Amino acid sequence: MFALIILAALGASCANPSILSAKVQSMNANGGLQHITIGITVENLGDLKQPSNLLQSLDVLQDGDKVGKIGLQPLAPKQSQNVSYAFDRSVDAGAGTTNLTFMLDFNGRSGSGVTCHAGRETLKFTV
Repeated sequence: MFALIILAALGASCANPSILSAKVQSMNANGGLQHITIGITVENLGDLKQPSNLLQSLDVLQDGDKVGKIGLQPLAPKQSQNVSYAFDRSVDAGAGTTNLTFMLDFNGRSGSGVTCHAGRETLKFTV
């Protein structure tokens, strides 16, 4: 990993998948539940295409517990992908009471073609 950081610092070519943003796309009440959909954008900010056989994903944690996994396609340089995560909670839950963390997961793969770990691989989000 230290070698990858050095390569990134020296400007070596690498894939650099990064979580650019997360935002609430919709909130709909249905009885005592509120259905919330979060939109997340991931982009390869690097200059290398990720391997076509890369099985990467976005792990979703709520208050530290893994509650979901969203598959991501391998990304070409400057290519982005928009995905969404939906969940239900009580309509009585107050604003700012649901803590989510989105984390890129390369499923054990490494190397400059997968990621140089120079971007934002974790994003905390509160609803």
